[in-house]
Amino acid sequence: MKNKKLILILAKIIIGGGLIAYVVLKLLKKWPDVSGSIVNAFTHHPEYLVLGLCVFVGVYVLGNTRWVLLLWPHGVHLSYWPASKLWFIGHFFAQYMPGGIAGGDLIKSYYVATHRKAIGRRAEAVSTVFLDRFLGIAGLIGVLLIAVVINLRQSAEYRSYWLYATILLAAVILIILLLFNKPLVKKIPLVMRLYMRLPYRDRVKRVYDAFHYYRKRPVEIAIALGLSLLVHTTTACEAYLFGSALGLDYTFPQYMLLLSLTNFVASIPVSPVGNFGTLEAACHTFFGRVPEALALAILIRLAYLAWGIPGLLLYVTHRKELPHEPVEETVEVIEHDELTPSPPQIKEVPAND
Repeated sequence: MKNKKLILILAKIIIGGGLIAYVVLKLLKKWPDVSGSIVNAFTHHPEYLVLGLCVFVGVYVLGNTRWVLLLWPHGVHLSYWPASKLWFIGHFFAQYMPGGIAGGDLIKSYYVATHRKAIGRRAEAVSTVFLDRFLGIAGLIGVLLIAVVINLRQSAEYRSYWLYATILLAAVILIILLLFNKPLVKKIPLVMRLYMRLPYRDRVKRVYDAFHYYRKRPVEIAIALGLSLLVHTTTACEAYLFGSALGLDYTFPQYMLLLSLTNFVASIPVSPVGNFGTLEAACHTFFGRVPEALALAILIRLAYLAWGIPGLLLYVTHRKELPHEPVEETVEVIEHDELTPSPPQIKEVPAND
């Protein structure tokens, strides 16, 4: 097990380091043009940059609403502001710390699992973090499909992207079947063999059953998917504003398509820190190998880093009040419809005379 972890870490360092080196070399080669594009954007179109930075607020509002919506069916009634703290802290760790997006999700999982609102629902609370991430990817692929359909009417050069989008959609459908069809999972020998070799199988089962429970909550899933579509449409709007300031001549549907592809590649956890290297390399590839594409990647990166600062401030100022002592899990929610913990049994003690 330790050897496998070491191999994975080394692979991430090699692949991620290679991508970062590729981006740095490209930046050094084209830096006069890249820096000139950024300076020109700040000089002549600062309003686009400010609007693009402010648009990220929509990503936060929509994304946090989606997560709160997923928490409530499991009886974890976390209000909006406490959830916002955890959302921003997770975003900070995802952008600044080793582990990237996965590291941000782990930090977010720890804090929600040890929150007083999650007592008796720790596994279910943790499952919502990963379901939220999966629905985010599903929404990204949905925006990609929509953008492919729109762009096919405008230009045939995007026809090849239809195949990529279809393959990704098929992968999402397969994962949905595995998440929400327990009898099907039990019939797959490979999955069951892997499951039997997992440590902490009882906890894994709790998390999986928490996923499976949502098949009884199609309304919440549908709303969450709708919010995911809006999240990625909002990020496309942010890139459109930045690109307009830089002079990148693309229509908004083209930004939807190209940024969806960029974000999908950037979400692959191969970089040792955040998605450094993958975002820039993908942006340079899909938006054309021009200095403005690298400049766009830098502006998007700066926006992500800027919105990570509130997470740092919240982590420093609210650190003592966020985590609570872990509690023993005594509530089983594996096959039951009722999610409210049963009241504790009180033993009567005879009074002393």
